[in-house]
Amino acid sequence: MLLKLKDRLFATFLLLSLFPILLICFLFYQEAQKAVFEQYETSMGGHLDSVDRRLNTLFQTIQHDMNQLANDPVLRLSMPKSREDRLDPLAASEWEAQQSKIRYAFAHFTYFRDLIRNVHFLRDDGQVISWRQDGREETQRSLKLQKEPWGTGDSRIWLFSRTDANADPKSLFFSQRVEGHGDALSGLLLVEMNLDELAQWANNSPIAKYNNLMVLLPSGKILIHPDREMIGKSIFAVSKYDNLHKRVIASEEKKVVSVPIVNESVYAYHQTSPTSGITYVEWLPDQDIANRLERMKMILWGTICLVVIFSGYVAHRISRWIGKPIYTLVDATDALVKGDFSIRVPIEGMQEITFLEKKFNMMAAQMQSLIEREREYSQKGLDQIVRSFYLAVEMKDPYTAGHTERVTHYALIIYDHMKDREQLGFTRDDLRYAGLMHDIGKVAIPDHVLLKSGKLTFEEYEFMKRHPSIGADIVEQIESLAHVSPGIRHHHERWDGKGYPHQLKGEMIPLIGRILAVADTFDAMTSTRSYRHAMSAKEAYEEIMRCKGTQFDPAIVAIFQRAYLSGAIQVPETTDSRDRMGKENTAT
Repeated sequence: MLLKLKDRLFATFLLLSLFPILLICFLFYQEAQKAVFEQYETSMGGHLDSVDRRLNTLFQTIQHDMNQLANDPVLRLSMPKSREDRLDPLAASEWEAQQSKIRYAFAHFTYFRDLIRNVHFLRDDGQVISWRQDGREETQRSLKLQKEPWGTGDSRIWLFSRTDANADPKSLFFSQRVEGHGDALSGLLLVEMNLDELAQWANNSPIAKYNNLMVLLPSGKILIHPDREMIGKSIFAVSKYDNLHKRVIASEEKKVVSVPIVNESVYAYHQTSPTSGITYVEWLPDQDIANRLERMKMILWGTICLVVIFSGYVAHRISRWIGKPIYTLVDATDALVKGDFSIRVPIEGMQEITFLEKKFNMMAAQMQSLIEREREYSQKGLDQIVRSFYLAVEMKDPYTAGHTERVTHYALIIYDHMKDREQLGFTRDDLRYAGLMHDIGKVAIPDHVLLKSGKLTFEEYEFMKRHPSIGADIVEQIESLAHVSPGIRHHHERWDGKGYPHQLKGEMIPLIGRILAVADTFDAMTSTRSYRHAMSAKEAYEEIMRCKGTQFDPAIVAIFQRAYLSGAIQVPETTDSRDRMGKENTAT
C-alpha cells in the first residue's frame, strides 16, 4: 500500500510538472519555427531590397550617362551623308576619324561598360555607327522594339526588348533620341546591355550572397536567373516554372511559401519593388530550412529530456517530502498496534502533516501513560497472586522457606548470562513467575507426605511426583500466567528422558523447565532438608557439572558454569549457616 501511495504521489507530481513544460516546449517549437521563417523572410527581403537598389542605381546611371552621350557634340556634329564623298580620300579620311571619335565616346561613356554589349547610333539617313562591329546591318526600319517601364514618375526609364528576326533574348536596350544641329542629321542612340553579364554582376555582390535569384520585368521577361539558359525568356513560356509563377503570383508578398520546382521542393520568397515595379523572387531548397529546424528540434528534445530528468528529480523530492512523514506515521501506527507505546514520530513536512504528527505523539504519550498505569496495577495484582501462592506452600512446608525466591534468583542469573535473549520465546518476567510458582502444586500434597522426615515410600514418592502437574494445572487457570505453565509442569524432566511427569527428552523439554531444573537442583543441594544436610556451593556445583548431559541440558549447564565462575551465583549466607549448624549437631 505504501509503495502504491509513493508511486501515485510521484506520478502525480511528475505529470503536474511535465504537462505545462511539454505544452510550453510545443508552443516554443511552434514559435521557433515561425521565427525561422520570419528570419528567412527578413533576410530574403533585405537581399532583394539590396538587389533592387543596385539595379535601380545601375539603370539610372546608364540612362543618365546615355543622356550625356546623346548631348555629346561628337554625335551632334556628325558629317551629313550629302557631304560624304567616298571617292575623295580627304573626305573619307575625315569620315573615318569622325567615326573613331564616336566609337571612343561609346567605349567610355559609362562606368558600367563591362555590362554593355554594344552601342548603336542609327542615323535618320540610314547610316549606322556601332561601338563593336558584329556583322549585323542595323537600321531604324529593321528594328522592332517592345518597351516596358522601369520606375515611376520622373525617374521612369524605358527599357526595350527586340522582337524582330535578329532579336537576341539576352539583350536589353536603353534608347535615347539624338537631335542634330543645323545640317547635322538626327538619329536614335541605342545602348545594348548583356543580360548574362548583368546576372553575373548582380550575383557577385560583395555585400550579400544570394541563394537563387530571379528578376522579372512586368512583361514576364527574366532579367536574372541562376540558370543562364533561362535568362531572357518569358516566365510564361517555361513550363517547369509554372508552379513557381502561379504560387508566387497567388501568394502574399514578402512571405516564404513552399513550391515544387522540377521534382524539388523549395521555399520561395517574392516581392515587387515599389520603386522600379520589378518582381524579385528568391528561393532556397527546403532542406536548408529543414536542417535548421532539425537542429532546433534536437536542441528542443535535449532540453525536454533534461527538463524531464529535472522534473522527475523535483517530483521525487516533493513526493518524498510529502510521503516520508506519512510513511513514518504508518510505521509508527503499526508499532503502536504491536504494543510499542513509546514510539514517537519526528515533526517534519508540511504544516498539515506536522499537525497530525503532533496529535499522534500526544495520543501515543497518553496511551503509553495509560498502559503503563494499567501494567503497573496488573503487575502488582499478579505479583500479589503469585506471592500468595508460593507463601501458601512455604507456610505449609517450613523446611522449604525461601526456596522459591532462591530458585527464582538462580534462574534469573542464568537468564541474564544467556545470549540472544530476544529469541528465547519468553521474557525475564515469564521466567520469574515460573520460578516463583514452580512448587505451588505441593499445596495439594498431604502433610504426612510433604512433611515426612524420613525417606518416602514408593507410593508416597509417586504421589509427590504429581506436584508439577498439579501446579501447572493451577497456573493454567490464570489467563495472564497460563503461557508459563509448561515450564512449571516439566521442571523435573531430565535431559536423558528419565524425569517426570512425561519423561520428555532433550529439547522436547520447554526451555523454562530446563533452566528451573538446574536452579531448583542447585538450591535443593545447598539447602538443609529434614532428611539430609546441605552441601557446600562447590560440592553442589561439581554435582551439577557431573550430571551435565544426563540430568541437565549441557547448554544450560555451560551458562550456569560461566555464571558461577564469574561469581554471579552465590549461596545465601542463611543457607551456609544452616549447613554449619547441621554439621555441628551431627558432631554432637
